[in-house]
Amino acid sequence: MRKYTVFAIFAFLLIVPVALQSAHATSSSDSWYPGKGLKQGDYYSYNVCWTDWHNCAPFQMNFWVKNETKDGSGWNVVFAVVDGSNVQKGIMTIGKITPDPTSFDNNISDYTGVYRSTVSWLDSFATKDNAKTFNVPAWGRTGSVGGQSVGPVDHEKVTVGAGTFDTWVIGWHKGVDNKIWVDSSVPFPVKAIVYVDVTTGVPPPDYTLELLKMGNSQTEPDVVNVSQTATNVVSAQCEVPDMFQDSVHNAVTTDSSSMVVDYRYSPSNPHSGCPIEFRLSFEQNFDQTQKFSNLQYDIFIVDNNDKKLYSLAQDKGRTALFAPVGDDDNTFVFKGTLPVTHFVIAALGTGAEGSLPDTSSSGLVRVDVKTQEAYGGSTTTDNGTTNPPPVNTTTTPTQISVNIPKGSTDSNGVTYDQKDVSVMPGTTITWTNTDDKPHSITSGSAQTGPDGKFDSGLIQPGQTYSHTFTDAGSYSYFDQPSPWLSGSVTVGPAVPEFPLSSLLIMVIVVGLGVLFVRVNPRLSNKL
Repeated sequence: MRKYTVFAIFAFLLIVPVALQSAHATSSSDSWYPGKGLKQGDYYSYNVCWTDWHNCAPFQMNFWVKNETKDGSGWNVVFAVVDGSNVQKGIMTIGKITPDPTSFDNNISDYTGVYRSTVSWLDSFATKDNAKTFNVPAWGRTGSVGGQSVGPVDHEKVTVGAGTFDTWVIGWHKGVDNKIWVDSSVPFPVKAIVYVDVTTGVPPPDYTLELLKMGNSQTEPDVVNVSQTATNVVSAQCEVPDMFQDSVHNAVTTDSSSMVVDYRYSPSNPHSGCPIEFRLSFEQNFDQTQKFSNLQYDIFIVDNNDKKLYSLAQDKGRTALFAPVGDDDNTFVFKGTLPVTHFVIAALGTGAEGSLPDTSSSGLVRVDVKTQEAYGGSTTTDNGTTNPPPVNTTTTPTQISVNIPKGSTDSNGVTYDQKDVSVMPGTTITWTNTDDKPHSITSGSAQTGPDGKFDSGLIQPGQTYSHTFTDAGSYSYFDQPSPWLSGSVTVGPAVPEFPLSSLLIMVIVVGLGVLFVRVNPRLSNKL
């Protein structure tokens, strides 16, 4: 009898933990929809990309549920993104039936579109009024021709930045597996990889996401406590790019004969300080219907001596722009030169985004764009000098030089020379690549990645990169191609200038005081 009692106790102790674990697991009969269980104070941080936003260039999307709307039908959400060097923050209102945005601040409008097409995309199939369970074979079908059945396909544990989750995989297969990992206790997916629906070739990602952090805070959490960068303010007189009515088109072979760059830009005769749109295709020489895949490139502005004045990738806080299927479209506000702005489309090579490219396909195409004077603003001549309106002159910043020594790509401990620099605000530091391989100067660290404060892009052998440090603080940086290379810049508070006239007055006063004491020794004794 005692034997059976011991066995029963042992079995009980064995089964209870398993039962408890199962009670916390995602059950197939659980119902779910995007936004389920969302409450005030919840916050989420995602790494996300979407094909229609710079060809799936990744960025960080953070949001915090501040409070309910006045009518109780939705949530007011503090929404912040860190997209390379661009940091934006605003208020987005989402519904409770579906968590799609119903209103938002203008500066975050583009990013709320990315949110709708990624984080809340599954509300096309499941809503509060039509929640879905994980024990049905299909939730719906994709919207493409011959749409695929979308539904639970697997049950997996998945580990992401925010932790390990017990999930159901919502997915479908068309050429490749499309997967969205859902934990029924989390209001939004914890991970996703969804591909573009293509008829031929390797499909590029349509969107990806990964949950980095989640929690609840009744005060604004760090994930949305960011300083917003200034947005470009353009004149109301600026023309809107119109590729159909006012554009210039051409197809040119690169200087290295590596490929044909088919480009179209609009407006045809833009004003400096206004938007310009470039639509690009990178095509094979032997057959222009075939395009390069995974092409890294940049758009430069140079002066008459081919000195680089501007990099679009650097302006976006990236090392390179990326065209996964050989096409790309960029609209940006440019500071042109008169009477012609010299754009350079630089094919840097092929390779996965963020990797060191294979430069065998690299090459340049120069595009000269007739440019009009800015509306009410300064312009730059094609020799690089700025015309009026005049501005107050400032003291030329101190110049500091740092070398990237030869052998830096060997991972043998070689690092920047100087590795750590202490300077005053207003100092310009110039890095010179004296190695025989390309490098970068990227703010942040190899462990946490770029922080968007400055980025040189790829510095080819013999080239330089300069950055002026205006604000006090500590800035770490590293080399993306060779991440063991690291350095830091400490910018101390500025020492206020002491006027020479004040110094002379002090010397005179002190001198007269000493003389007075010597002439009147009795007075000095009394003192």
